[in-house]
Amino acid sequence: MKALLQVISLVVISVVVIINLPCGATLGERKA
Repeated sequence: MKALLQVISLVVISVVVIINLPCGATLGERKA
């Protein structure tokens, strides 16, 4: 069960990062 939870959390984190990367990139370009 612990391994399954770790896999699920990794997938969730990766999805959040993929969704947030374009937003962060545009924000960084605007600030720069």
